[in-house]
Amino acid sequence: MFVCPSCGNASAGQFCSSCGERKLGSEDRSLRHYLDIVIDFLTHFDSKGYRSLRYLLAKPGFLSVEQLRGSRVRYAKPLSLFISINVIYYFSIALFGANTFTTPLSVQLHQNDYYPGVVSRQVESHVQADRTNFATFEMKYNERTSVLSKTLIFLFIPMYATIFHALFFIHRPYFVEHAVVATHLWSFILLLLAVVVPAIALALMWWLKAPSVAAVLASNDGPVSVFLQVCIAAYLGLMLRRVYAASYWYCVAVALLIAWCFFHIVWLYRFFLFVITLHSL
Repeated sequence: MFVCPSCGNASAGQFCSSCGERKLGSEDRSLRHYLDIVIDFLTHFDSKGYRSLRYLLAKPGFLSVEQLRGSRVRYAKPLSLFISINVIYYFSIALFGANTFTTPLSVQLHQNDYYPGVVSRQVESHVQADRTNFATFEMKYNERTSVLSKTLIFLFIPMYATIFHALFFIHRPYFVEHAVVATHLWSFILLLLAVVVPAIALALMWWLKAPSVAAVLASNDGPVSVFLQVCIAAYLGLMLRRVYAASYWYCVAVALLIAWCFFHIVWLYRFFLFVITLHSL
């Protein structure tokens, strides 16, 4: 019997009879399946997509400037580009076992320096209200949060757009303009997490003879975090300068501040994910 992680309906067979969700099998976590997805993505990615990907990586902020000045027909739409890269990101973490955004209950309870008391009290209250045990509740929670995290990652766009709007309102007064910049920034960050970090971890796994990429990332969490923040700061500094045409030192200061706050903002996302997951059970 297959219990759907999306809607909770129990069905016989490989597909949910209510919403159509397919049962996840061992083949879905295989390297061959991941490569099939990547090849399909690459072969259906048109010239706009490849051009946009090239500029996204090589010229930080260029795509945002082009979008905001009205030159759009030659490039992929910001949200379309983000969604395409998001697909690759989630197949990457499914293969390598990372959980930057998919935050299980154990992480919310035991690796949380921001709101552990809130999590503990809310979980205890829900366990008692549902008249179930913690292990059953945790399993249901983890299944649901895994599904929701794929959608709620979009929350980073309005969160970062709000920051940009507050800091660069004089240069660009419309919130939607900052949302475009935030979308392109997060497209870059997801590429970083989906491709660059796993590639470095694979090299370290071979060199250190570690059992898995996830083990390498877990044992080198500090250096990996610093690497991410340095890459984000460098990219964002160039991006802000090109998009907003603000002073060099102001753009550098803002880029460093946002990069330093990166994991704090991730925990804000995890808080929203926790609340939404809890109230969807």
